[in-house]
Amino acid sequence: MSAPHALRRAAAVVLASLALVIAPTSPVHGQESPDDLETARSQLSESQAALAQTYQRYTDAQRKHERAQQAATRARSRAENARGSADAAAQRVRGMRGDVDRFASASFRQGSTVGSVSAYLGAESTTEMLERSSLLNAISDDQLRIFDRMRAALEQRRSSQREATDALRKASRNEQAAASAKAEAQRAFAAAKEKKQEAQAEIDRLSAATAEVSTGGAAKPAEGELTSTYGARWGSVHYGIDIANSIGTPIHSTLPGEVVEAGPASGFGMWVRVQHSDGLVSVYGHIDRATVSVGQQVAAGEQIATMGNRGQSTGPHLHFEIHENGNKIDPLPWLRSRGVDI
Repeated sequence: MSAPHALRRAAAVVLASLALVIAPTSPVHGQESPDDLETARSQLSESQAALAQTYQRYTDAQRKHERAQQAATRARSRAENARGSADAAAQRVRGMRGDVDRFASASFRQGSTVGSVSAYLGAESTTEMLERSSLLNAISDDQLRIFDRMRAALEQRRSSQREATDALRKASRNEQAAASAKAEAQRAFAAAKEKKQEAQAEIDRLSAATAEVSTGGAAKPAEGELTSTYGARWGSVHYGIDIANSIGTPIHSTLPGEVVEAGPASGFGMWVRVQHSDGLVSVYGHIDRATVSVGQQVAAGEQIATMGNRGQSTGPHLHFEIHENGNKIDPLPWLRSRGVDI
């Protein structure tokens, strides 16, 4: 199997394997989990390895194509030189044939064969006699041997021209095959690059959609700065904690459960409430938008909203509450008891 053919076959195998092995999977909405993130990371690693392999194949194909182009250029030059040499030899032989033909014509008019002394007798002037003498000298034994050698050289040069032309055809075929292999390797590399980008995008999506779940089974509701805690504030009771960050920061469900509210809320502007087991309800207020809907089952760490500044708010933040059997308890020790540190 030729190197270009093997390269094309390898490129095709890579393209097929990429579609099966490293294409990132899209989990059903609401089912993302840390395991999905680990799977995506594994797929990203595989896609990066495939990208490196296809890049190596592409650079190898590029080098082979360059060598094939150089070989084709040399073959074209040899073919041109061989053609020129053959043409020059043919021209010299044709010139000698012309000399012979002219002398033979003169001899025939005198009724003698080429080389006959009667060619001199028919000369009408000294000049013509000298010309015929030159023709006789032109076909002397030495000149005839030279003539034979020139014919032999002509045949040899024609043979060299045929060989050079055949070599040029072969070099041109190799050049075309190398160009095709290079194009296929380039397509495989581009496909691998696209798959790698898709895998990275999946990592980014899952990272935003899924927060790390602690050993206690709970997830941090959002990343940011703790700006207010549970307790008395401004002559009233603040029944949750505030985590400040920029608008659009992902908000995650702290426990698995069912979404029971997702939309407008008095005071909060917009909120999401999630019902958990054992009489627990988590509340996420001042959100910019909900990414879940009522009745949807969510996992611990799954994104349910984005941080906003709606309602009675002094800046972008998440107001987070935990209700236990109808009582609004302090979320901070509750989270810390489950391994979540804020």
